[in-house]
Amino acid sequence: MLRDIGFARPWEQSCSDAPAYIYAALGGASKSGGAGRGKPEFVIESSEFIVVVEDKARFEDSVSLDEEGHVKLDPAARIKYALNGAVHYAKTFADKTTKNVFAVGVAGTESHYDMTVAFVAPRAEPKVLDSLETLTTFAPENIDEYHRVAVLGELPREEREVREIRKVAGVLHEGMRNYASLENENKATLVSAILLALKYRPELLDDLTGDQRNGYRDGEKVYNAAKEFLESPEADLGPKQKIGIMLDRFSFIRRHVLLNRRNKDLGKTPLQHFTEILDHDVFEVVSDPSHSAFDVLGNFYGEFVKYGGSDGNSLGIVLTPHHITDLMAELIDVNSNDVVLDPTAGSGAFLIAAMRRMFDEATDRYGVDKAGLYDKLDEIKKFQLHGVELQDKLFAVGTTNMILRGDGKANFQRHNFFDVTRDDFFPYNPERPGRLERFTKVLMNPPYSQSKDKTTRHLSELSFIERALSQLEVRGRLAAIVPQSAMVGKTKEDKALKAKIMKHHTLDAVLTMNPDTFHGVGTHAVVALFTAGMPHTSSKKTTFVDFTDDGYKVRQHVGLVDDGRAADRRKHVLEVIKDGVPDDTAFVVRSEVTATDEWHHSYFYFNDQPPTREDFFGTVADYLTWQIDMHTHGQGHLITPVVTPEAEEVEKA
Repeated sequence: MLRDIGFARPWEQSCSDAPAYIYAALGGASKSGGAGRGKPEFVIESSEFIVVVEDKARFEDSVSLDEEGHVKLDPAARIKYALNGAVHYAKTFADKTTKNVFAVGVAGTESHYDMTVAFVAPRAEPKVLDSLETLTTFAPENIDEYHRVAVLGELPREEREVREIRKVAGVLHEGMRNYASLENENKATLVSAILLALKYRPELLDDLTGDQRNGYRDGEKVYNAAKEFLESPEADLGPKQKIGIMLDRFSFIRRHVLLNRRNKDLGKTPLQHFTEILDHDVFEVVSDPSHSAFDVLGNFYGEFVKYGGSDGNSLGIVLTPHHITDLMAELIDVNSNDVVLDPTAGSGAFLIAAMRRMFDEATDRYGVDKAGLYDKLDEIKKFQLHGVELQDKLFAVGTTNMILRGDGKANFQRHNFFDVTRDDFFPYNPERPGRLERFTKVLMNPPYSQSKDKTTRHLSELSFIERALSQLEVRGRLAAIVPQSAMVGKTKEDKALKAKIMKHHTLDAVLTMNPDTFHGVGTHAVVALFTAGMPHTSSKKTTFVDFTDDGYKVRQHVGLVDDGRAADRRKHVLEVIKDGVPDDTAFVVRSEVTATDEWHHSYFYFNDQPPTREDFFGTVADYLTWQIDMHTHGQGHLITPVVTPEAEEVEKA
């Protein structure tokens, strides 16, 4: 694990090869309390921190805490328990070097271990932190952020950016309601149009004056700038029908009375006011490749839906958090040669995540070959990303998202996925004659709870999955995030779909996700992974993972945030699923599966850990407590064996 984070030669035991101040600090620091030198298992310096690691062979010897939850530091505890010994050395380092120190205790075997962590500041009480699975958080590039989040309780950098964007969304929502009485469904559309107009004409703000200069209102200026961009070679949007759909969504901006009328409180038109906010606070973020994992427009849409009530949820629209889109793209190994489809594309979040991975992989592959890299990135943008979205408003948001991310082509279609054909996806292209196109990867979050009766059974989540699998080449991969209930197969139609899927395709893995993944929506989700065109054999073992503890927690007034362990948890789940790393059945079960089974971890879970001595005494105590309770409430006769005369005779004999 230390090698994995860049420390091939950590200091060990006496630390004789460590810097002088590390070596000197261990003088007289024996765990036994004697005058001998301390000899920790491993010590490293990462960024401005010291990290000290102590190991124990038995899982049970992980940590010993007192009644108040503090690490015991008497010699016996320091010698016996991993974290207690590590904290002893951490306090020694902190007090003698004035550095901040992380203490790590690892107890058990490679396949079954407990990794406990504490933070020790000079002359301060050690702070016990949440357990980890790997040492990823202690890598030089991660440890400062881990300290800020896990120790100081600050928001992660990424979440701080998300919070700022959501704050802007709140301001815009208030302004659109108070100054323009704008309908909820038009808010995200207006944001999309303004951002496109700013991309085409960065100086647009100077022209928004509130008067009809050259006979044009502010709304017409914004609309025309967006229109000129959409029709330009730079946008490269393809079919005019697609441009027409976008412009139809934007057309209200031209003549909307309140948007175009100078507001006395603002001293300008509301449209100018909103454009200033977006130009100052949002445009750079949404266009910056370094923020490409973050779906800014999707977050805007989600915030507007939240403020506006049931607009999105009544349609089953549940937008996917960006840490989930990134994870799913990594789970199915999206790379620069893939042709990726999102059949229910929404705001384009999955395509953004896929595009980032494809760009990164292409950049690594081509290295200094700038011309080759440019051609490959252009090919990815033109031919390798496809999205389908039925809802007009989300189609406009998703298309804008992809344009601002540097991919105008995106092959983003406004269509019903069940009606779209192969020719719709891959029409004849003179630039690629004779090339047989087929999707290699699918990422999707289908609409939820649309199968309400017999007339809508074909809209179930499994229907979307089965249809998407049929679009993949043989051995293509699919990752879908759906409600847990979709993996049960409650209806006759869903049972038949599960059987059909297993007859033609393979169920590779199912991850039960954090119940707060879609915080505020109330959906308990799973991520299902499939391989297309390969029938699921009876001997195939599917991986079922309980990933409810993914390192994200709900923080009041903020929402779902990384608690400092997200990178660690993510690395571990990827190792378990992709590399077959073992873990307890409480986390992963690998089992044969049938179409009639429920496809989630809790259905297959069994406890494979032998009970501890503490478990035994706890169970006996619970039983005795129950017996006493029954007797004190006059119900002892119900649990007292009845002794018959025959039994007495047998006992006497």
